Amino acid sequence: MAVPVNTDAINTLNNTQVHYPKDKALHHLIADRAAQIPDQVAVVFENRSLTFKQVNEAANKLAAHLLTFHIQTGDIIGLSIDRSPEMVIALLAILKTGAAYVPLDPEYPKDRVEFMMDDSSAKILLTSKKFKGHFVSGAREVLIEDAIDKFNTYSANEPETIVTGDDLAYVLFTSGSTGKPKGVQIKHHNLVNFLLSMQKEPGLKAGDNLLAVTTISFDIAGLEMFLPLLTGAKLIITDAITAKDGRALIDLVADHQITVMQATPYTWRVMLEAGWETKFPLRILCGGEALPKDLINKLIARCSELWNMYGPTETTVWSTVKHITNDEDISIGKPIDNTQVYILDENLNNFTDGTIGEIYIGGDGVAKGYLKRPELTNERFVDDIFSGIPGSKMYRTGDLGKIREDGEIVCLGRIDHQVKVRGYRIELEEIEQNLLKQDNVKQAVVIAREDTPGNPRLVGYVVINEQKSDGDLRTQFGTWQRGLLEVLPEYMVPDDFVIMETIPITPNGKIDRKALPKPNYSNIQRAGEIVAPRTSNEKLVADIWKELMGVETISILDNFFELGGRSLVAVKIMARLEQETGKRLPLATLFEHSTVEKLAARLEVDATSITWESLVPIKPDGTKMPLYIVHGAGLNVLLFNALAMNMDAEQPVYGLQAKGLNGIDEPLDVMEEIAANYIAEIVAKNPDGPYALAGYSLGGIIAYEMANQLMAAGKEVKMLAMFDTYADLSTVNDPLLKKVFNKVTLVLKQIGYSLVLLAEDPKRTIEYKSLILKRKIIKLFWKIAPGKDEKKEGFFAYDNEIDEASEKALRNYILKPLPIAIELFRAKKRTFYMADFNFLGWRPFAKKGVHVHEIPGEHNTIFAPPNDKEFAVVLQNCLDQVSKN
Repeated sequence: MAVPVNTDAINTLNNTQVHYPKDKALHHLIADRAAQIPDQVAVVFENRSLTFKQVNEAANKLAAHLLTFHIQTGDIIGLSIDRSPEMVIALLAILKTGAAYVPLDPEYPKDRVEFMMDDSSAKILLTSKKFKGHFVSGAREVLIEDAIDKFNTYSANEPETIVTGDDLAYVLFTSGSTGKPKGVQIKHHNLVNFLLSMQKEPGLKAGDNLLAVTTISFDIAGLEMFLPLLTGAKLIITDAITAKDGRALIDLVADHQITVMQATPYTWRVMLEAGWETKFPLRILCGGEALPKDLINKLIARCSELWNMYGPTETTVWSTVKHITNDEDISIGKPIDNTQVYILDENLNNFTDGTIGEIYIGGDGVAKGYLKRPELTNERFVDDIFSGIPGSKMYRTGDLGKIREDGEIVCLGRIDHQVKVRGYRIELEEIEQNLLKQDNVKQAVVIAREDTPGNPRLVGYVVINEQKSDGDLRTQFGTWQRGLLEVLPEYMVPDDFVIMETIPITPNGKIDRKALPKPNYSNIQRAGEIVAPRTSNEKLVADIWKELMGVETISILDNFFELGGRSLVAVKIMARLEQETGKRLPLATLFEHSTVEKLAARLEVDATSITWESLVPIKPDGTKMPLYIVHGAGLNVLLFNALAMNMDAEQPVYGLQAKGLNGIDEPLDVMEEIAANYIAEIVAKNPDGPYALAGYSLGGIIAYEMANQLMAAGKEVKMLAMFDTYADLSTVNDPLLKKVFNKVTLVLKQIGYSLVLLAEDPKRTIEYKSLILKRKIIKLFWKIAPGKDEKKEGFFAYDNEIDEASEKALRNYILKPLPIAIELFRAKKRTFYMADFNFLGWRPFAKKGVHVHEIPGEHNTIFAPPNDKEFAVVLQNCLDQVSKN
């Protein structure tokens, strides 16, 4: 319906002409800025900082190195390195050679990265030693470390290359409807116009601190990487793990006095959910997907300005901007400099009266088109009949929109089936094409649902060839997800699947996406009907699960882990069962008796028949070399379940729990005896090996001694892994005076480091130190408590005795060097002092070296979501690698 309009507002909507250096390449402007403020800090990353002069000269030297490989203006270079100052330098260096860069996030699936390299015909892949040989393509691999080693042989002067505003700056691949990504070609003048407009509004000036959190494979990273260098502001870069950590981002904003930050609504939600309450002098740029109404007031209350940003990759990042002041005035604003926005119908009639049509974008941001896709380019990039400039194009966005009476534009969502999830633009057809390639899939439709406001989820609706049982279906879902993760980024893999007999269609024969049913999110893993409890024990277990897990409906076939069960709630469940029945079950019982039905049946067994073996089959099936993980000081192997379930389907995983948990067996207090006990149970099930051992915290020391004994017995230990285990370099043989001196020195260093942690993160440090103090008080009380040798009651009643025995074993154990390599999985965040933060003390004891794998989280949270998924990927890669050797 048409609405009254403000004619003057409409007439000025596209009156955006502004002069800018259209003929200049971006790096020339950045070099000019560097010459003006050479000694000002340009880039900050962790404890490093580089000045504008250092960044520009390093880029010049790297460009000189790249030019030795006969790079010509217009060539393409792929870039795949971790987030760091070198990433910024590399982007700038590639531009200085005259080449265009293809940004390749190293976390993306290998097949996807290799497709982008081949499709772009990249001459060079600029990467790091970490990824040497990882990607296979026709490009020549150049390692940035090798280039840096040769910097002294190159001039710091600007390369003598001829690059103009009409040359390509980058090719960025976006999701494609054919099942393959498509490369968008952006020229220097596209990028320069965009950045200079952003410098004015929303605005960036010298003195601002911009926090960069976006992967370079997302086009909005162009603003983060280049705008500070262009304006003289400071660029603070996060690593990939920190960029996903809401608490860490809040701390960075505070610690670095961040004044500008750009992110998708998803990232802002992550920060809010992490406890962000402080108001910062922060200008927020929010884009990538529609700005949710419920976020607006929350963000406004915590920042100085909130800006809504809109624009597809094909028109160079953002094309319109809007300063949002309240949740009643939401629009995408007006076009940026030298940009025109039209609302058109199928016949290209221009609607300025509020009529809804498709959003078309023209002007100097419009890309050259899609690389090697002339038909698609002609379809999406059409002649701009309104500009009066011969040959000019405008881009069909596929978004619906209208112009308000005040001249601002409102975006009303997608015309086609392209969606935005967590800020990423996704062609659903690409997911569907790859889902159809999976086992047992006959027909597939994928949609994005937002049944919970602010939490869009991808759901796959699948018609299968062969009907399967409920259990097999759950396995099938996991197989599909793993198959998709091999070819698609994680954000493009459906969270949920619904099995359909037929896909609904509209009367004209098209898929009726609106008729696709809502998944049962409360119990998404349940397949088949709900089976009610039949016995008193089944009812008891079901009632306890409902109460402690917050689930309204329980079937006796429901699986504890598939309902989201974790160790903390497992302890509560087992404690309640012991309280109600008097029977004490190991936590590990849940691995083999994980449904209500099976756990209730386990309660029928006589208490004396319940076994407390050390070897626990967490995930026993699979063809790969089994992994044996030794418990930490907490004695709980249930921690390892999420890690195991996120590993390869063919990867068996076992846990080792302490002897004595049942209160009957005597806890072992000699390290060699503990190790021998665990080895005996392993060898009884797997006599020939080879063996892959791992230990968490204290368990790492036990695993080390197990490796020692297995190797002495002539067995092959393929892998010895430490999960954040620290090796104490002191020994029991040290003289008393030296022991006292070392102890006093250690305490002083621990106090000093605790003060540093307190300054960096007071809330978390107080929480952690309070927990440690509480544990020490409990231990002390247990040691001096009267009647401690009387009958124990309650779950984990005997853990203090086992803990004391383990500590005694640790005190008396002497680490000796072994002819073995150690795979050290080191928590990124440190919560206590260590003499060796890099190798955690293991270098003297591993004659074949220590290989460090950094994993997200701190010591106590490496197995907690979402850290468990990333940990599992790193661990599986390591296991697969060592098994080949």
